[in-house]
Amino acid sequence: MTLQESLLALNLLPGLGPVRIRRLLDHFGDAEGVLRARKGQLTAVSGIGPESAGIIQSWEDHVDLQGELSAIRSRGLSLLTPGHPGWPPTFDHLQDSPLLLYVWGEVQERDSKALGIVGSRRTTHYGRTCARKFSFQLAHVGFTIVSGLARGIDTAAHEGALAAEGRTIAVLGSGLGQLYPPENMALAERIAEGHGAVVSEFPI
Repeated sequence: MTLQESLLALNLLPGLGPVRIRRLLDHFGDAEGVLRARKGQLTAVSGIGPESAGIIQSWEDHVDLQGELSAIRSRGLSLLTPGHPGWPPTFDHLQDSPLLLYVWGEVQERDSKALGIVGSRRTTHYGRTCARKFSFQLAHVGFTIVSGLARGIDTAAHEGALAAEGRTIAVLGSGLGQLYPPENMALAERIAEGHGAVVSEFPI
């Protein structure tokens, strides 16, 4: 099993979360070390009780790793992990930053020059127009526009960046197999097909 697959297995485990998993990674050195650890070694880590240690020790009973890998391949996705040139450097300063990102499309090193534009789902015509205009102008001068693919302002922000033939990244609050809202599927496809990426930290 590769280091990336080990990290994916940890990300799939129920009830742990990135903060406790990062403590484990710091303690054992890498994801493989965490998955190989004995129960007593795991409970020595702050925040890891017997129940969590048991889940980690028997991780193969809780995780369908091969099924997730198959879904990633069949959907044409990739995994972005720390150390990759496209990994957001700001994540290094977040206590609860994602362990990895599922990516539909491509995250590039230049996307670190990014601005987030987000807002209400129920908005006015004026609000949508402004969001689209700001995004267009910022994308035109080289900023990657980051938003959430939601209705309203988020949609307008992505559309403005695409109109400028710039780059945009949509960060989902769900897995890439549960894209929401469904009417934005065509927008997501446009983003992923050469203009940026649709990403999620959540399993498919």
